[in-house]
Amino acid sequence: MASRGAGTSGGKLGRHGPSPGGQESGAIERIEHWVVVMLENRSFDNLLGNLPHIAAADGVRGRTTELPYPGGSVRLHPATRFWDPDPDPGEAWTNVNVQLWNQYLPGSNAGKAAYAAYAPFMEPPFNVPPYPGVPTMDGFALDYYWNFVWWAGRKPSPEEMQAIGSMYTPATAPVMNTLAEEYAVFTHWHCDVPTCTSPNRLFFFAGASGGRLDNELVYNLAWTVEARNLFDLLEAKGVPWGVYYDRRTQIVPECFINLGGLRRIESFASHTHTWEEFLQHAAAGALPAFSWVEPNLLFDPLTDYHPPTDIRAGEAFLAAVYDAVRSSPAWEKTALVILFDEHGGCYDHVPPPSAPIPDDSKGDLGFAFDRLGLRVPAIVVSPFTERQTVVADPFRTTSVLRTLRDRYDLGPPLTRRDASAPSLEVAFNRRSPRTDRPTIVRQDYRPAEGRPLHLSEIGEYTLRNAARIVGHDPGAVPKDPAGSMTFLRKMFTGPDGSLRVPTRWR
Repeated sequence: MASRGAGTSGGKLGRHGPSPGGQESGAIERIEHWVVVMLENRSFDNLLGNLPHIAAADGVRGRTTELPYPGGSVRLHPATRFWDPDPDPGEAWTNVNVQLWNQYLPGSNAGKAAYAAYAPFMEPPFNVPPYPGVPTMDGFALDYYWNFVWWAGRKPSPEEMQAIGSMYTPATAPVMNTLAEEYAVFTHWHCDVPTCTSPNRLFFFAGASGGRLDNELVYNLAWTVEARNLFDLLEAKGVPWGVYYDRRTQIVPECFINLGGLRRIESFASHTHTWEEFLQHAAAGALPAFSWVEPNLLFDPLTDYHPPTDIRAGEAFLAAVYDAVRSSPAWEKTALVILFDEHGGCYDHVPPPSAPIPDDSKGDLGFAFDRLGLRVPAIVVSPFTERQTVVADPFRTTSVLRTLRDRYDLGPPLTRRDASAPSLEVAFNRRSPRTDRPTIVRQDYRPAEGRPLHLSEIGEYTLRNAARIVGHDPGAVPKDPAGSMTFLRKMFTGPDGSLRVPTRWR
């Protein structure tokens, strides 16, 4: 059954969508364990646009789309490689503006750096038209072309340009698409900011980014961010929470190093768990009320879907999380929320809507924070969710913060953005739990043997922050993956491999 119609924009939790007998289910109150997985840098069209059960207007199925670039065009097509787009598209605010309006303003911005940390940096108005109007959504190939030129120092070939037109299907991304079909998929879920990773992750936790638009700026300021966030609310209310990650390869959780804040180090050290412990806690029905489960974001094997990561690694990770949740004795009291932080430069055809300005922070680069970012995949998995539930109402990342505040009575909104965000209650549209627990068929995937270790972009920022925490010169820490892993282990793990607080901050 599908849920389509008016959403809720604040105040009392609204209940929408079908339930047996035509009554509101109230099932959200029976969810005691919330498991959230936030993946990286894919748009809705890129991963879920070929879902057969959604409205044709909400995806790319059966449509012909051409994206122009200097000297040619790219036609959207089914992906044949599991790591496209390769190389990584631009995701900064300056890139996104080109993707939305298909032009550089001034024209000399083409081929320049999209981040202020690099030179030459783009100039005002940073590709925003003087009278923006509705975005045309046809600048993805143009930005991919010039971002390629900046990154590689040469023009891409026509064959290389086709990577930005690759759209995955239920055959090439079966885990993500099957979960979207078996449970609830949101076809108009937007990230909160039209920019890169960290501002959007700050919005998830705190309802705002303090005016920040840039990964580099956010990471350099992460330890001075003092805004209250979800972790603070859970702590104040005494609601159990935990962060789970692959300690063997990840060394430290991304949210601990980059988004937690220096004042939370002791709390994080006592609330972090390994991937193996996640499986154990799920199997025992002992997950906390809120579980933040991180994919590998820093080092190979990267499992976060971030281009040009092989998405089969992410699919295997996501299937393992789902299997742990659905096999748990607490399944009937558990919800799994699958999100992406932002679109990462991948194509999407739906113009982002306007949004409430979250707070009174002065925005970087003149942005007023009055519009959302692009659509991203969002799926809710629970036994109280009808198969093929499609939520076509407008949602955004701060909807999770809003929902958890309401569910656990965590207090008033943190910002105007989470105050007005609709609740996820629409996805819990059954009065009684389903008796089936659908299985997910994974693709056969084995990482290439002998492949050199890879340090992701977010890993580079994490390393710089780790150096700052322990008083090292961020520019003098190891840049190679093996050296950086050794550095992180030395500074943030004890003799038994457990996460520890650096001596400098005890």
